[in-house]
Amino acid sequence: MKLILVGGVQGVGKTTLLSWLRRVYRKRLTLLDPGELFRRYHYNRKIRTTEEVEELIIQRLEALPDGAVAAAHWHYAVKRPTKYIPQIAWGRLVCLAHIGMLEHVTLLVVEAPAHTIQKRRMKDRASKKRSCALSDIRKEIAADEEFLEKYHTIFRESLGTRNVITVRLQNTNLAAAKRHLGAYVNALYA
Repeated sequence: MKLILVGGVQGVGKTTLLSWLRRVYRKRLTLLDPGELFRRYHYNRKIRTTEEVEELIIQRLEALPDGAVAAAHWHYAVKRPTKYIPQIAWGRLVCLAHIGMLEHVTLLVVEAPAHTIQKRRMKDRASKKRSCALSDIRKEIAADEEFLEKYHTIFRESLGTRNVITVRLQNTNLAAAKRHLGAYVNALYA
């Protein structure tokens, strides 16, 4: 399987780009949203522990057929009140890297300038609770970069350097970002 972790800070446009991928590549690409699984089973309904949701994420990926291309709506660093944590625990990420079904991992980082992210967050303030302060956004971007290196290390140890890459997707122009993302996904099928 080829796995694309589509990450970046909140407000950078991951959801918009993944919604577009879902429409355009619905028959060729499997999409997974771990954040939605956490919200549904752990935070809202409180019927599963964090560890159980993480295991569910791994099981969903393991259930995909050989040769599948999957994209996951990812947060490299998740902000908690006192610190940042990875989307899934480091130990669980190591298990994912070593389960033997991954051929290639793309750590895709959707990026935009901090002031652009701030404007987007200001528009979404009524429906989404997140800081709009530029200093906080810059800290989130820095945490994402720090955690991205850890992801790289974990996947490279299992898959080798050639099978793990980072792709940076600038999302200041949505049409251009869609073109670049589409070209990358198409290249995975070649």
